[in-house]
Amino acid sequence: MKNRADTLMIQATASDAGKSLFAAALCRIFSRRGIKTVPFKAWNMSLNSYVTKNGGEIGIAQALQAEAAGREPEVDMQPILIKAMGDGQTQVIIRGKADKNIYYSQEKKDYREIFAETIRNSLQKLRQENDLIIIEGAGSPAEINRSGPDFANMFTAEIYNSPVLLISNIDRGGALASLVGTLKLLSEKEKKLVQGLLINKFRGDFELLKPALGFLKEYTGKEVLGVIPYLKDLNLPEEDSASLKKRSQKNCSNKIKIGIIRLPHISNFSDFNSLKMEADVYLEYIEKAQSLNNFDLIIIPGSKTTTKDLDFIKRSGLAAKIKLAAQTGTLIMGICGGFQMLGRSLYDKHQTEGGSKKMEGLNLLPIDTEFLPDKTTHQVEAVLNNKLEKIEPFSGFDFNKNLKGYEIHMGITKYLEKSKPLFELQKRSGEKVKIMDGAVDLEGNCIGSYLHGLFDNDSFRRSLINYLKEKKNLSLNKEKAKSLKNSYHDNLQKELNRLADIVESRVDIDKLLNLSRRS
Repeated sequence: MKNRADTLMIQATASDAGKSLFAAALCRIFSRRGIKTVPFKAWNMSLNSYVTKNGGEIGIAQALQAEAAGREPEVDMQPILIKAMGDGQTQVIIRGKADKNIYYSQEKKDYREIFAETIRNSLQKLRQENDLIIIEGAGSPAEINRSGPDFANMFTAEIYNSPVLLISNIDRGGALASLVGTLKLLSEKEKKLVQGLLINKFRGDFELLKPALGFLKEYTGKEVLGVIPYLKDLNLPEEDSASLKKRSQKNCSNKIKIGIIRLPHISNFSDFNSLKMEADVYLEYIEKAQSLNNFDLIIIPGSKTTTKDLDFIKRSGLAAKIKLAAQTGTLIMGICGGFQMLGRSLYDKHQTEGGSKKMEGLNLLPIDTEFLPDKTTHQVEAVLNNKLEKIEPFSGFDFNKNLKGYEIHMGITKYLEKSKPLFELQKRSGEKVKIMDGAVDLEGNCIGSYLHGLFDNDSFRRSLINYLKEKKNLSLNKEKAKSLKNSYHDNLQKELNRLADIVESRVDIDKLLNLSRRS
């Protein structure tokens, strides 16, 4: 290993251009070559997060990039995480720990020196321990309306003069103009850091694109180092909720239909990636009450602002439809904030969420929740509560199977009458515990848990799908039986390798490696 790591930074002309997955591809490519590689993103705003082994919170994209690099996620991979709470407020997370809620306008004014020092320290630590750091920017480096340092982009690049690759999404149109315009808006110092351009999500005849690539080099003086094709059906966790597109309703009559409520402040929708890989599961995100019909399972996901999203569910008419579905036998499930919403009452005497001090829940689970100022973040190991063996839908589940997940919540939940816990937590952040989590109503058609990552456990996911198939009188065909044998972890590795193989074949990787050595 070197005394200090080389660095290479990926910036983009806009959000959702493909920075995160391209960075993941590079992490996998270079780690396969025996280079000790690590991801880094200085500053990020996201509601999709992951918990490290020591209980720190980072963005899901950096956790995926760490997986691609064969590394354990750690807080120095993303030292600053910002979570939007609505109404101009954000929660600031520094090196994995929640600091406080502030208005967005305060963020850089109050935290400028803290952010700068934290970013430098984390980057320096990673540089001392690795051979190569793949740095991801955020949004665009040319947002001239921003005041103060752009921590996510050029501020970080300038720390060690990291070579920058500028990527643009051609599938949306205007990629060439975006690349040219972004470079025009950069200062001369910043422009010199940009060492190459990338075109992402290209469809069509490459020969027709060649003249444009020549124009870019001639006009900007920057070479296009790769053109990455549009990758259909790539099943990897995404960070941006813009990726939650409706899927076609065609040919879903013989599938299990799962409806996920698309909350305004939805968080950790990466929980459902493992369900997407199952051939006999149809997944749809629902925003309107009139669309919530004929589902076999309805899931209320995690939320950054539970009370505001609960209010949305009530005002939109979704609450009434969810209750009606529960009465007619549809399985209802809540995860984290969704679990809290399913209860009788939610109390916020500390004004953790800044709304009313008491709010009525959907009253589908006999539980009460009290929000607290301190956030709970743990990796956990759990087993199903063995008292549920005779209650549907759990009769076919493996009660001895160890399950893994993680907690990210602010509050505690109390059990009322006629309620049973769903899980027994046996480890929290590596320490042995015996804590009950989640709840099940005695009818068995409403369940909830604080645990994220539940469906990534193959045994739990398959058992739930099998129960829903039997309930719907669906039989397995050969293709579907094969899909149920899939391991989510194996599928994740397969998809990361597929992504890396394609990028490696379309991008001048050796040139990128040589560029990194200039930092």
